[in-house]
Amino acid sequence: IPSMEADVAEASRVSGNKAIQEIAKLVPNYISGSADLHGSCRNYINDGGNVGADFDKSFAGKNMYFGIREHAMGSILNGIAYHGIFKASGSTFAVFVDYFRPTIRVAALAELNRVSWILTHDSIGVGEDGPTHQPVETVSGIRVFPNVDVYRPG
Repeated sequence: IPSMEADVAEASRVSGNKAIQEIAKLVPNYISGSADLHGSCRNYINDGGNVGADFDKSFAGKNMYFGIREHAMGSILNGIAYHGIFKASGSTFAVFVDYFRPTIRVAALAELNRVSWILTHDSIGVGEDGPTHQPVETVSGIRVFPNVDVYRPG
């Protein structure tokens, strides 16, 4: 993982994207997905290709698009983790974690340490979306799950 300069002002999702690129280089079976927010969450694996059957996709890709389906994303990533070949991550805005809280619970209780959840935009200063996108209680709700480690940038 690349070292980051402490005095450089950079959004954590930008720094996270740099880390994801390095992880993808070191872990060839690392795949990533997003609930409709690859562009905002920045968890896209560069040069990884997209999963699917459309014109710009193949089943050799490393980036999955789940659409606005957080629960489906969590369920699919848990299934991938149960299978055991891939290390997977999924991303969305932190405020939407309530839509896939049951799948995080299953991953926690089953000790599926092969899934990483990347939750961005965790702030009361989210921006133009206002109070509907300000997850003030979300992180504390995730921290209570057993077997789940929560890392939050300072």
